[in-house]
Amino acid sequence: MKKTLLLFSAVLLAAVVFGQQNLRFRDNLKDAKAPFVVKTSDNSGNDAAIKYVPVARPEFKSGDADLILRNIGGSGNAFGFLGTRQYLWVDNNINSVSFVHRMLNPPGGPGSSFLAYDYSTNHGEAWTVNAQVYEPLSGATSNARYPHGAIYNPAGNTNPANAYFGYFASMLDASNGGTWGGYCFGTHKFGSAQAATQHTTTTVGDILQGVPSAYEISSLGRAICADPAKVGTTAPYTDLMILTTGMFNPATEDFDMEQILVEMPGNGVSPTGTFAGVADTKVAFSPDGQIGYIVYLSNNDENTIESSGCYFPIIYKSTDGGENWEGPYNVQLGGFDGIPAVLNYLPDAIIEQFFEPPLPAREDIPFTAAFELGLSVDFNGNPHLLFEIGIGSQDWSIYSSYGGNTGCAGCVAMMHIYSPNGGTNWIGDTICTVKTFRGEFPYTGGDPVAVDNRPYIASTPDGTKMFFSWIDTDIPGVGDNLQPDIYCVGYDVVNNTYSQLYNVTAFSAAMWTAYMGAGSKHVFDNGNGTYTVPFVYQEINPNDLIDPVQFVYVDNFVLSDADLQVTVGCNELQTLNFDVSQNFPNPSGNETRFTVNLSEPGTINYEVTNILGQLIWKGTPVSAPQGTQVISINTRNLQPGIYFYNVRVGENVITKKMVIE
Repeated sequence: MKKTLLLFSAVLLAAVVFGQQNLRFRDNLKDAKAPFVVKTSDNSGNDAAIKYVPVARPEFKSGDADLILRNIGGSGNAFGFLGTRQYLWVDNNINSVSFVHRMLNPPGGPGSSFLAYDYSTNHGEAWTVNAQVYEPLSGATSNARYPHGAIYNPAGNTNPANAYFGYFASMLDASNGGTWGGYCFGTHKFGSAQAATQHTTTTVGDILQGVPSAYEISSLGRAICADPAKVGTTAPYTDLMILTTGMFNPATEDFDMEQILVEMPGNGVSPTGTFAGVADTKVAFSPDGQIGYIVYLSNNDENTIESSGCYFPIIYKSTDGGENWEGPYNVQLGGFDGIPAVLNYLPDAIIEQFFEPPLPAREDIPFTAAFELGLSVDFNGNPHLLFEIGIGSQDWSIYSSYGGNTGCAGCVAMMHIYSPNGGTNWIGDTICTVKTFRGEFPYTGGDPVAVDNRPYIASTPDGTKMFFSWIDTDIPGVGDNLQPDIYCVGYDVVNNTYSQLYNVTAFSAAMWTAYMGAGSKHVFDNGNGTYTVPFVYQEINPNDLIDPVQFVYVDNFVLSDADLQVTVGCNELQTLNFDVSQNFPNPSGNETRFTVNLSEPGTINYEVTNILGQLIWKGTPVSAPQGTQVISINTRNLQPGIYFYNVRVGENVITKKMVIE
């Protein structure tokens, strides 16, 4: 009965939406829907049709980048690393880091249905790999998939041997309308020889278990997984969130887990009568473990009319360490009460490419979130979200390109949205516009797998610094996210300031091949005003994900407090129509270069000044089209020291520091 009433309401809503806004989208718009189908195939072989020939990487000297790439464990195929789950976890107090994954098939391992974790107890330098924590004891119905992992470190402990690794994964027990329906979870004494605990649950009644994307262990010792209940992986959401949760029990060295259902509506209806579903879910707690948030991308029909058929974050909050949850706190993206960063990131020229006249007011544009998000909670107990924003079709998809452009061409933005008062009000900043949105990777025996930009937020242990990361492909002529690098921006929560945008893997062996790159839950606070921000990606056969993969730990990406003071939050980031990379090499001797990315054609002016602001050298202005331009500077005649290169486009200037040796 509820669905019937909602559908009737949707018909009325459709008339109101299109009567009020009169939106007329132009042709030649490229849209993408949330990839709800979860892959299960484990076929062997390598006869997938080659769909993409990678662009050759430019030559560069070994050691050009400061990164250290460390091979860790491996897996029988690439599927277990799909989606923005919590694979990587740093615990600063024990100087340790862990990474969870499925294992290799024989002869390299016991099979890809087993789970293991890799770990380091010395800041990520030396690793123990493939420490098995789960074995499918009931045949194929207990095969594990899509794992999460985290470290629980009891308060005051500084010895890794007294900490615990917790894992949580889906099982192929076929108890929920098809392939899925089971969970497996347990703990392992960190780095010890003793066997891990393992527990399983199956779908019973309304506890319709699927493939969860939210898992956390709080500092108080609460493990929690949040999973939207639905039949299979594609049926409508039942408006019930499954919480599998429990506190750590020192006597059993395990978590006392139980399952509860919490009503968290999110099955709004589009003007065409289709239900929203839940695109992604995340859970996180404050550093003290008391304040927690569950955030899911969906639509509960409680936002204003232009949100119809669009995803937005819906938040539930706990103030008692995860015992009780209240909400919803909706994030109003567009509309008259929308977030200014969302309403204003698109230039008029792009809006004109999306809509036939008369153009809608910005408040009438249907903005949508898509389709994954990162979540972290700061030292004040306030939530921070990272996700992509674009114009929605009002039928649960995002327009990722327009006008025949290669890539997004400025129409999809990576946004940092946060609440300064515990979820009541929301503000935010445009971090950047992404170059590409989605890559589709083939595999033997099935349709290609969609991989989007994979946003993550990592924080310092005290919640005063955050580090936003995602993957993107920025190669001339490549319009899909098929050859990604990892990108990162640091954020000082206290001062509301950001770092510049970094391409983490540029000019390293991972350049253009950081497939499915993922961030950590936390970073290493080095105690001297610097922070080591870790990542993991997988080396794959991009033309067949069924092939075995090698996981690679990205080490030695370090940002300082000073690096996080480049840009003030809220308005400054979103006004620029270009961005500038860090020069390379840096320090440099004879020549250095940097890139300028223009969101629209313009004239690039650039110069070099010393630390006193005195002009040292001025380059010839470059009239450039939209896209990426490479600028070279001859530094042979500069004395060793610190300089700044200033890049001006129109009235805006970006300044970067460079070192001459």
